Amino acid sequence: MKKIVLPNGLNVSEVALGAMMFGTTTSKKDAYAALDLYVDMGGNFIDTSNNYAHWAGTGDESETLLGEWLQERGCRDRIVLATKVGYDRHGKGAGLKKEQIEYWIDESLRKLKTDYIDLYYAHTDDFNTPIDETMETFHQLVKKGKVRTLGASNYDTWRLAEANVAAESKGWTPYSVHQQSFSYLHPKFGAAPKYRFNELVNRERLRFLCAKNMPLVSYSCLCKGAYENPDRLPHEYEGGARLDYLRSMAAEKGVAPSALVIAWLANLHRCEGFPRVIPLFSASPTHMKQNLAGLELSLTDEELTMMNQI
Repeated sequence: MKKIVLPNGLNVSEVALGAMMFGTTTSKKDAYAALDLYVDMGGNFIDTSNNYAHWAGTGDESETLLGEWLQERGCRDRIVLATKVGYDRHGKGAGLKKEQIEYWIDESLRKLKTDYIDLYYAHTDDFNTPIDETMETFHQLVKKGKVRTLGASNYDTWRLAEANVAAESKGWTPYSVHQQSFSYLHPKFGAAPKYRFNELVNRERLRFLCAKNMPLVSYSCLCKGAYENPDRLPHEYEGGARLDYLRSMAAEKGVAPSALVIAWLANLHRCEGFPRVIPLFSASPTHMKQNLAGLELSLTDEELTMMNQI
């Protein structure tokens, strides 16, 4: 797996591994198998949160399991570790106030058995807290060495811009990575997201990120298996001709449709108006190998253009 040097200096693999369900619906044995395979295949970018997966447990399971795995494998210095703060945990913990961020970073460090986080995300925007309070608190974590760099997830584009303008005007650390739901299929116009700020990425947001040289980590990029099984297509996405074209092209190339999606995402920055995109997904070892086969595909400029125009 190739490595990418991000604008913030992090050297990450071109695909990130999501650990959302590790320790809850994904057993320790299966999680370790996925983690070991991902690293063996050259991956180093692992994504979790301080509330994964509270709907299936307490919200501590993913970070705790990752901390145990990192300690047992002795590989912390080879992993770029991302976690998050700001979302709800069983009715508490939501928000980006100073005291909340300071409390949860220490909890994450404890569970992950480390003394620093490589990439710390605001998991979602918080309109009830002044931007300056949030950004200054994050900056202090960077100054203390608890966090190397910052990212924002589930933000409206204009709020992401405002947060960075505020940070840069005060000499604070800005957000340098954006994480949002993005895939090959087009979102339905007007489809409401489950939560207030996790809108699907549109072309306007992609142009903004490209202009700001800010990479996009794309979660839910495989549409819950819909590329292999259209019956699983989330309600907020359009299927139709774009899905049909992708499946036909994948068959011609002899790969799974999801592998072609990974190839498209990893190469999208070659097209005008698109930022660097890092696909983020979780999978069993079998499906991980199948999906990562997309990184071996060579897509021509003409093929990328055609995929974009459908």
